Amino acid sequence: MNLALEGHKLSRGHQRIADYISKHMEDIPFMVEEDIAAACQVSTSTVSRFWSEVGCRNLKEFKQKVKDEMLLSPSQKLQSAFSKMNENDAAASLLVGADYLQQTADRLSQEAFDRAASLLSDAGTVYIYGPGSAESLAALTDFRLTRFGMRVKRLDRGGHELFNLLVHVQPQDVIVIFGFVSESPELSVLLDHGKVKGYRTLLVTDLAVSGMLEKADVTLYTARGQLWEFHSMVAPVALLETLIVAVGKQMEEQAVAGSEELHELRRRYQKVLPKRV
Repeated sequence: MNLALEGHKLSRGHQRIADYISKHMEDIPFMVEEDIAAACQVSTSTVSRFWSEVGCRNLKEFKQKVKDEMLLSPSQKLQSAFSKMNENDAAASLLVGADYLQQTADRLSQEAFDRAASLLSDAGTVYIYGPGSAESLAALTDFRLTRFGMRVKRLDRGGHELFNLLVHVQPQDVIVIFGFVSESPELSVLLDHGKVKGYRTLLVTDLAVSGMLEKADVTLYTARGQLWEFHSMVAPVALLETLIVAVGKQMEEQAVAGSEELHELRRRYQKVLPKRV
């Protein structure tokens, strides 16, 4: 369950509760407020006041939301997208994604964005991990940064096979991680090993509260819709394109030189390898 919260607006006690719940969601249905209070080292009254922060009247209602969301199937998420589709006005339906763009812009930290651009422009090799629907974002990042003449590799294998690629990552490298919905075992390994090996991590996520946020060197938030909704890639793509332009600006001379060389190659061999329309 994606807790739609901004951590800096919560009290210290409520931050503890939000963090605990994000890490132990599967245990919440079996807990009472006293259990949560003990685990978070806060008072029971602090726990009781927390539920209104996540749009619930009490723990019972929160548990029901958790249960309902965990039972949602992909088809139900697709139905949520269909329900938002305006059959008579495709343009209006297209603008549904504008809300995700606004949410992403509202949460965007200029400092974090600048740090992310610097991480990438200074990287020895940029590794990219984007599982599931994030494969499209990994492919776009690979395509754009390679054009700048950067060394880019994709970590496209999960499970124990991830180790075969991870062993080659060096301290001067950066791993871009697209971590949506929850922290997978692979994401946990990538973030943890960075502290051991010394490489930097850039996390792009739709989670406002998660243990991953503290593990990554830089985190960028992007809205994709609630957990029960069909997740949109409109805002992640826009955020990514904006970041890539910022990276290109920082390495302007190299980026321009690469583009000029690409143009010359196309011109020289256009009859052999014509550009496909």
